[in-house]
Amino acid sequence: MTPEPAATVAAASPIAPPRPSWLALRARPECVAKARSFASTAVFGHPFDAYEIGLIASEIVTNAIRAACALRTWPDDLWPIGVEMTVTARWAHLAVTDPDHRPMPGSDEGGQLAENGRGLSIVDHLATARWVTYVERGKTVHVVVVAPGIELTTAELAEIRRPD
Repeated sequence: MTPEPAATVAAASPIAPPRPSWLALRARPECVAKARSFASTAVFGHPFDAYEIGLIASEIVTNAIRAACALRTWPDDLWPIGVEMTVTARWAHLAVTDPDHRPMPGSDEGGQLAENGRGLSIVDHLATARWVTYVERGKTVHVVVVAPGIELTTAELAEIRRPD
């Protein structure tokens, strides 16, 4: 039996959808470093700047920890912050969930010289898209970063934004 040519086999094989990686965090400031490392490692082998991805994760997770701590004190056995990374050769999607359903503050509150509140401006500068989804018991901040030289189509972004 003669094997099929590689081009035919490749064309017939469906492309597997990207698989997300998950991380649960305690609501503690020291967990920001773990999130930064997680996000930077997730893009290893892909054409993304790991430092920028780590910076974005740091900013979003810091906000999530602050939001969670504003609600209550969390015991050690609860991990209320969720981080999900999905990475392809074209884009990386970071989604950070916290238990606070209240709307996020606007970008750049306090101006460029403020000691706090510039994180979302940094994220918006580095990211292609950022949006928030709310549920009764929390919110998820989504950030999409594209690979160098890539422009996402409207359809691609809509597919990323589509809830599961």
